[in-house]
Amino acid sequence: MKFQSPWQQNSFGQFILVIRRLMRPFGNLENFLIEKLTLAQNQRVIQYLKNNPASSLLLILPRCVKKTGCRADVQNGLEECLHCNQCVLGDVALLCESYGIDALVAFRSHIAFEMARTRNPDLIIATACHDRLIKALRAVPDCPALLAPLPPMPLVCRNAGVDLQWLDKQLSLVCRPEDTVPAEPMPIHSNLPKVRAAKNS
Repeated sequence: MKFQSPWQQNSFGQFILVIRRLMRPFGNLENFLIEKLTLAQNQRVIQYLKNNPASSLLLILPRCVKKTGCRADVQNGLEECLHCNQCVLGDVALLCESYGIDALVAFRSHIAFEMARTRNPDLIIATACHDRLIKALRAVPDCPALLAPLPPMPLVCRNAGVDLQWLDKQLSLVCRPEDTVPAEPMPIHSNLPKVRAAKNS
């Protein structure tokens, strides 16, 4: 059974584009809409996974979660981050090791989309800024993906944080289905304090 989503219809994406343009002058309304659309997509994915368990999983993160100035090659894995405590990728690497999954950092949106197409995992878990989430939904609509917007960051595209509790919950949902699984996905940004950001360079 193939994953079904309204994003597979070009007309839906065009409709959302018009709505976003209308909302743009009104503060955070556009981001609020994107968070609602993302949560709705996550709910579709969770329903799909109930009958189609994922045997392959890829975690994709944006480059802004990497500490500025760090030279680790995180585009091919997070092994170098396992024993480093300088940014959030160290925490993410430990989570990935505990669940036995791969994680990559994509330095551009088109690279992330290409990863999704070429690796073709059963499921993607990803976090990115609001605008990039919409691009992902439009670019790879056939790929089930649990998504969350990045928490607010002090500088644009630098030293972003990751909601580690949200990430852990999604990994547990997929990798440990025998555990108690919530009927709906965890809210995208709970008020839980476990949000870690990269340290300033």
